[in-house]
Amino acid sequence: MTILQALQSLAEYDNDNLLAKVLADNSLTPADTYVSATHKNKVYSAVADLYDAMAVLPEFKDGSSTNKWDSKALRAEANSIRRRIGIGKATISGASIW
Repeated sequence: MTILQALQSLAEYDNDNLLAKVLADNSLTPADTYVSATHKNKVYSAVADLYDAMAVLPEFKDGSSTNKWDSKALRAEANSIRRRIGIGKATISGASIW
């Protein structure tokens, strides 16, 4: 299984550009072989990033079919994943520029 396939299996999402971005942001190469001991936390971090990105996607309509992600649930799961792998929420540090 590749790292991309591992990410897709956890998130059930298939927008190639977004998947490639979250993998790159987490220093992962999509075609590399997934080795759980080596890649597990980085892949879960990528899933959390993917959920955060999905949470802000607009509603998608195709004929009579409508797809809208549950933003609150996605963000809650992203935060839960980060807590499980020991990554806290991003914080801004430093003085205000204003």
